[in-house]
Amino acid sequence: MKLLKRAVVITLAFLLVTLVMILGTGISAREGTPKVRALPSGFAATAAAQQAGQAPAAPLASTATTTNVLELAPGTTKEESGCWPWPDSLDAVRADPQNHVVLYEDANVRMVDVHTPPMQINSKHDHQWLSVFMQDEPQPRGRDHGTDGTAGPAGGAIGPDAPFPLLNIAGTQAPHAYENLDTFTKHFYRMELKKIPFECPGPNGAMVSYVKGRMRTNPDVKLASWPWPQSMDQIITSPETDVVRFELYDIRLVEVTVAPGQTEHMGEQLYPSVLVLYEPQPKGILTSYDGKTTNVMRQFEDVKFPQAIRQNKQPPHSFQNTDTIPAHYYRVEFKKIAWKG
Repeated sequence: MKLLKRAVVITLAFLLVTLVMILGTGISAREGTPKVRALPSGFAATAAAQQAGQAPAAPLASTATTTNVLELAPGTTKEESGCWPWPDSLDAVRADPQNHVVLYEDANVRMVDVHTPPMQINSKHDHQWLSVFMQDEPQPRGRDHGTDGTAGPAGGAIGPDAPFPLLNIAGTQAPHAYENLDTFTKHFYRMELKKIPFECPGPNGAMVSYVKGRMRTNPDVKLASWPWPQSMDQIITSPETDVVRFELYDIRLVEVTVAPGQTEHMGEQLYPSVLVLYEPQPKGILTSYDGKTTNVMRQFEDVKFPQAIRQNKQPPHSFQNTDTIPAHYYRVEFKKIAWKG
């Protein structure tokens, strides 16, 4: 009986100590003491660096430039470049599928839904194609962990009053991981362009941004009212040229193809959108809702791709392709955005 009582006392003491430790940890967390989180395999970072919220190293995507990217001869493939030694198994969709979900893929593009929950770190991954980032909601504070595992400074927060959709033209990106340091999920869309010539990545997993000369915003069409019904949506009036590739409650991807001699029929576009292009566009005749016509010359013949164009919803219009090359691009429509220009 004495042995039994002694065992009970020891057990109760152990439980009491454990309870105190748990409560102490909870109080520390509530008072703001950061917890050190384990990094994915292949990343080396110190506990001190994590607790400080800052570590020396990998350049932030926002500060990477083209000055430290190896220039390749035209037509050089990824395999010939000498700057991409990583296996296909590190592709984001394969190496980090819990945070990179393919919404649509064909021979030209891959549309990826990227999301990182609060206080989590992606698995180590890379991006072998140039791409267009599209953000349609606030973004949390976070940081990148470079190819060698070192962590860059925290940043990247975007508030709710930003003029969404926000765009970034991103180069290829060597292995890295993103860490969400905030209280809400990081979420955006990434359209990867497979047909664009390969370009070398920035150093140590940094994302190189090619914003200058590769993106623009179309001016708004000023209208006193919007009298057209939803049945004038161009995916309804011109289904042979405007094909829906996928649609969710907040986003719709439309592939637009107007062959030489073909006409995209009169129709409206109901939502703010981003036009993503990876090839030159033809000359033709643009007809607006009031019957006015405009001769459009060939575009994007001497530019680097991808190109991205932001625009508000569009009143009814049609386009007749009078050229020998097709009009072909992807239109990403954002259903929940309040356009701010």
